[in-house]
Amino acid sequence: MATAPTPPDAGRKVLVSTMKNEGPYLLEWLAYHKSIGIDEFCLFSNDCTDGTNLILNRLDQMGVVRHFDNPLGPRMDPQRRAYSRAGKTDWVRSADWVLIVDADEFLNVHVGDGSVDALIDHCGAPDAISVNWRLMGSCGAAHWDPQALVTERFTKGSTFETPENGLVWGFKTLFRPASFDFFGVHRPKFEKDRELTEDLATWTNADGKPMGGNILQKGWRGNAENVTGQGAQVNHYAIKSREDFLLKRLRGTANSKNKDRIDMDYWKTYDINTNEDRSIRTEGIRPQMDEWLQDADLAALIRACHDCSRRVLDYQLQVPEFRTFIDTGIFEPMKEAAE
Repeated sequence: MATAPTPPDAGRKVLVSTMKNEGPYLLEWLAYHKSIGIDEFCLFSNDCTDGTNLILNRLDQMGVVRHFDNPLGPRMDPQRRAYSRAGKTDWVRSADWVLIVDADEFLNVHVGDGSVDALIDHCGAPDAISVNWRLMGSCGAAHWDPQALVTERFTKGSTFETPENGLVWGFKTLFRPASFDFFGVHRPKFEKDRELTEDLATWTNADGKPMGGNILQKGWRGNAENVTGQGAQVNHYAIKSREDFLLKRLRGTANSKNKDRIDMDYWKTYDINTNEDRSIRTEGIRPQMDEWLQDADLAALIRACHDCSRRVLDYQLQVPEFRTFIDTGIFEPMKEAAE
């Protein structure tokens, strides 16, 4: 097979994210994005109980990431607060490109050598590239496996052309920070009082076609005219196995203070296994993880995180409804405690 040509270097690329209790999955996610050309990581964590913050601190000491504590406060939710802070940070703002994705989202580039640079080149180096999700389902898996790669284990997901639900056409955005006023969860934004003209920014989908419509004003989902999985997609592993989902349910989400948001309706919305998809390139993940894990302190923190997560799961599985869900995939509403 011919080797894809090396695309032009698009400059310094920084990934920005925020997380809580993502320790079991963190190294894979970092290693993958480093393997496709992310240069630097600006990471925030809030109120972790599984040691994610300690892992990030060690990775910061190793020079792999830059980590900032971002505790839950009375005003903004942790995610928006983190992105606001990142957008005011000189070393992030001065990057050529910024990618904002969550710790369960992987930018999966289909063109060229699979790198971020290849995607930017394919799209004509615009100011923003919005990349549609592919929601990746559970594949019927019941149990958490800390030794397996998420990207190799969960290989079925949603449909681009005929969405199974309204979330399927959601997107995340790779963009030039200098072209925008501030960072949003799904896309960069302009200040409300700014006059928006067409020449402010060129904005394409992942196949280099104009997003069109009123994308400069608003929007975090595509439509029938611009949705595509051709040039790239974001693999969104929102639930993973049923045990992984119980861990997610406990930690809640970074963009909401409502801990009850992660419920069984959430599971049903994201557990889509319509299309087989093994397109994500995983060959660079384990070698990078193994290199980092040569650090004894990091390796010890990862082991402690796995042990903590296993203990939390075992405690949760004392609840009959959760045990039944793991064993059968069926969740019955909890019975009210007797007076």
